[in-house]
Amino acid sequence: MGKVVISKKPKKSKAKLLKAHTPFVSKELKDPQLVVDTLLECIRSGDTESFREVLIAHLMTVNKTDFAKKAGLGRRTLYALIDSKKEFNPELSTISAIIQSIAA
Repeated sequence: MGKVVISKKPKKSKAKLLKAHTPFVSKELKDPQLVVDTLLECIRSGDTESFREVLIAHLMTVNKTDFAKKAGLGRRTLYALIDSKKEFNPELSTISAIIQSIAA
């Protein structure tokens, strides 16, 4: 076997190619009254997909652990609601707790 040659020169970092990620956070998603009104309208119209999308978008603007405590829900329940791989069929008590905690 031959000798392994190790370069003494440090490799250049590719970090310069990366751009800083700034997540899109709309100020409307932080407005609790607007979020509650939108969620209630989704319930009235029977649009569960839009309900889920609005809920997920709002949860991206808050600390989910604090939100779960405030709503009296387990974190696992909250994360199950936003997991796209799982069926979205929350109980009425869960929906009520979510809306009350957003409005509070």
